[in-house]
Amino acid sequence: MEQLSEDGKWRWNGTEWVPNESTEPTPSPAAEDVPVAAEDVPVVEAPIATQEPVQAMPSMADTSVVPAGDWAIQTAEYGMFFTKLLGFLLKVITLGFGLPWAKCMVINKWSRNVRIDGRRIQFTGTPMGLFGIWVKICILSIITLTLYYWFAGYKQVAKYIDSHITWA
Repeated sequence: MEQLSEDGKWRWNGTEWVPNESTEPTPSPAAEDVPVAAEDVPVVEAPIATQEPVQAMPSMADTSVVPAGDWAIQTAEYGMFFTKLLGFLLKVITLGFGLPWAKCMVINKWSRNVRIDGRRIQFTGTPMGLFGIWVKICILSIITLTLYYWFAGYKQVAKYIDSHITWA
């Protein structure tokens, strides 16, 4: 059983909606085909038919997991704890102005210890680049009474970090 959208232009193939390319036109009532209900004629609605699912979902035990690759985080040297502790102290001592430097310090440490399929990654961002984004978020959030932060600002730091992670 195939499931069509209300307008008949889309059909569900089990995983996503795709354009309906069938040659069968879907019946749509024209304006002249719809009877005008008079005040004295009662209108009876047809019962709503329940639709059965297109395909039953397999249980989680039946699905096979395809390995996506090997990755590892090596925690040698001093570990992330001390790096994050140092970053926290930097933020506290500078009253928050050291946040970009602390964040870059932690991300650099993390990226030096990550291997994905045997390949290293590196963080190429700079604290000054992150500081510029941080200042922009703060100023626009103050001007818009935090609306900028809630709708767009909180994503900017993660976007900057993601765009500056490359293969080593």
